[in-house]
Amino acid sequence: MRVLVCSIPLLGHLNPLLPLSWALRAEGHDVLVATDEGFAPRVLERGLPVASLSPVPLREVMARDRAGRPVPHTDEADRVWRSGRGWGRLGARHLAETVTLMRRWRPDLLVTDPVEYAGPLAAARLGIPWIEHGWGIRPVPEFALAAEEELEPELTAYRLRGLPRPTRVLDTCSPSLQRPGASGEPMRYILVTGPAELPAWLDEPGRRPLVCLTFGSVLPSLAPDRMRALMTRLMHTLPALDVDVVVAVDPAGAQGLRPVPPGVVSVGWQPLDHVVPRCAVLVHYGASGMTMAAMAAGVPQVVLTVPIADAPDNARRIEAAGLGIALPALDLDADQVVAACRALLTDPSWRSRAAQVAAEQADRPTPDRVAAGFTAAFG
Repeated sequence: MRVLVCSIPLLGHLNPLLPLSWALRAEGHDVLVATDEGFAPRVLERGLPVASLSPVPLREVMARDRAGRPVPHTDEADRVWRSGRGWGRLGARHLAETVTLMRRWRPDLLVTDPVEYAGPLAAARLGIPWIEHGWGIRPVPEFALAAEEELEPELTAYRLRGLPRPTRVLDTCSPSLQRPGASGEPMRYILVTGPAELPAWLDEPGRRPLVCLTFGSVLPSLAPDRMRALMTRLMHTLPALDVDVVVAVDPAGAQGLRPVPPGVVSVGWQPLDHVVPRCAVLVHYGASGMTMAAMAAGVPQVVLTVPIADAPDNARRIEAAGLGIALPALDLDADQVVAACRALLTDPSWRSRAAQVAAEQADRPTPDRVAAGFTAAFG
């Protein structure tokens, strides 16, 4: 069987697709990833072949409409509509190439994430079954409604009344954390962050409880001075809680955080699939990857809520599930973060609840079992 995986050119979108892709390869199937050519090296690093699509700057499709006009920011309420239309524009840019690729390579099955739209439209055009592979908490319906509005010219050209429906939906999120009303076939979430060398400090005996700060690569680029000041302050104050601190940040951002104070064991890129399970608390901004990483590892979370894409929705679900504390990122100071960390570290009920939700994953089918099922259904 030939399986085409269409991925948004961001690690947060690619990484959740990897365990199933690897499992399908292990079953003997041909797996090919289609993505932006600038992102192709990230796919190759993870051991999968890639078909490169024309480069499309993500900031361009998110910030400008099809006529090149700036997309205005209005208020926090428009963030989902703005993001959904941006993903729709990216799908439109890659649609013709994706159709051409499918006609040439002739996949038997397509796998995409919830906001990749070129693949599903091409699959509908050519009559190919497709799987929507969840990355964790299901996006609110407004994402798809916004993309559908943006893709109206393509839907009309393909004589479709709306976005095509997937043949199946894979749900990787524990029920307690999942958005109410979301449904899909269960699959266990496996955290993958990519090639990395495990640091020696990770398993040193006598290590104090570990608090990890990670704000991705997008957020620090949007507010570099503010984020650097916040992280610097946290690096100096969190060790007073009798913890060690690790800061996951890109190498350029790490340079601005040096010298490293006592109690901070590492600053820079981290193998988070190995670091997060060893943490006592994870501090992040609500991105799906880190939300799911902490959930799967049974680690309480402090979420600095920013109005980006699905981050506020994730923060609300984290609090509703009893998995952590959400703080508004606007006008946030380090003392609030320290107080939230102290609460999670000193009250064992937080860790107990996180362990309960993590245990919900234990009975979910592993990616290899799901891949075997695909062989029977589509092979």
